[in-house]
Amino acid sequence: MSLRQYIERRVTKQIISVMPVDSAARKEAPLIDRLIGRLIAAPNRTETLFGEGEIFLIKAALYLVGARLEESAFEGVGTQWKEQTGVYQFDFNHGQHEKALPAELALPHGFHVPVNVNPVAPFSLERDNGVLYLKAGGMRLFPVEYEPRPQFYGLHTSDGTPMRFLAQHRLGDELMVTYNTYCHTLKHGGQCRFCALNAGSPIIPKKNGMFIQTPEQIAEVASAAYKEGAVKRLEITGGILPRRAEVDFIIDVGHAVCKALGTKTIPGGHCLLAAPNDLSQIEKLKEAGWEYIFFNLEVWNEHLFRGICPGKEEIVGREHWLKALDRAVEVFGPGNVVSILIAGLEPLDSYLEGMEYLSARGIYADPAPWFPMPGSPMEGHSSPTVSWHLNLIVKTLDHWENIGWDLNEAAEDGWLAFNDLARMRLKIRQYAKAHPELDITKDIRYKLAVEGKIDF
Repeated sequence: MSLRQYIERRVTKQIISVMPVDSAARKEAPLIDRLIGRLIAAPNRTETLFGEGEIFLIKAALYLVGARLEESAFEGVGTQWKEQTGVYQFDFNHGQHEKALPAELALPHGFHVPVNVNPVAPFSLERDNGVLYLKAGGMRLFPVEYEPRPQFYGLHTSDGTPMRFLAQHRLGDELMVTYNTYCHTLKHGGQCRFCALNAGSPIIPKKNGMFIQTPEQIAEVASAAYKEGAVKRLEITGGILPRRAEVDFIIDVGHAVCKALGTKTIPGGHCLLAAPNDLSQIEKLKEAGWEYIFFNLEVWNEHLFRGICPGKEEIVGREHWLKALDRAVEVFGPGNVVSILIAGLEPLDSYLEGMEYLSARGIYADPAPWFPMPGSPMEGHSSPTVSWHLNLIVKTLDHWENIGWDLNEAAEDGWLAFNDLARMRLKIRQYAKAHPELDITKDIRYKLAVEGKIDF
């Protein structure tokens, strides 16, 4: 059974079960549509009809297949609601930016999902009397809303550049800086096969032909965003540059942001970059105010690493990369170093082997599900099934708990799938304690977040 079929069955079953009509009337589509409209119109109905488990599944479907946007769904985007402005290497909507697109969608029970626009998706978004609704096959499911536009999106730096084009607000409380849309691995055909960074181009001209922003501009945006209270974290990322120029740039950015904020470190500041060839630069990154560091291997299997990330192998090399990760733990401390492994690019046992190797050294291997990005060399390929990804994430959470890592950290840190499942796992445990008379193993949340099962 496909994810779409499962959701349709589950949603239909729950909605029909609360309809005060006989079995014959339930077969009348127009009547059902009218009744559904009345049910959804009541503000307290959404949580009754859709639990956390169902909303998580709908989020997964929206992430994978996207949604159509009716004309009314564009109302207020770019003024009241936050618009997409350039998360370049992870752009669901590459080539679809003729008009401002909404950035993120808030779902019931505190779930959020980036807006993936797909003109042929079974889901759609449409406003009715100002209320935004999510629909499936034309049937209303429940009210939703976009993420509000932060105030700094309407501000300019001292040189007149719109701040929203220099750094983006995402995941509720993060400021993301992409310092370029070019990776030097492209020159020799060594671009990471899953990456779409080289497919994009910045909305504003690059500075000095290499960087989208200056450290001073980033510092101005960060100061405004932190002062507003819109962010608690700052991330900087981009491609590998000639002569590894990005490392010194990130060091300069750290110093500039700390000076602007009047702090010694950047609150929640983390930099994502290829492992430096000069390991002494790791200390300089720490001294520049970065609290966390990401050296993303992307793929654990050494043979697949060479095939999927040939440029990283040529410029840095897997062996040196592992040495850099160990050095980063010495400098930043256990738990403050991350190496994302992209789930779906290698077999499950290989992924788990890498995750266990890294965690034994105090390194998080965040499970980032692979979505074939438009503009990437692997565009058009397929990621593994939702069941496969769910199983992997749950096994990762199990391992983290088994070695004593606090699951609350994963639960509090963002809106990604593993964050959602960590929160769900903690909640279902609390629910079980409060309701000892119930068989909690029958709860959909237990099936998803503890057993890692979707076929039930």
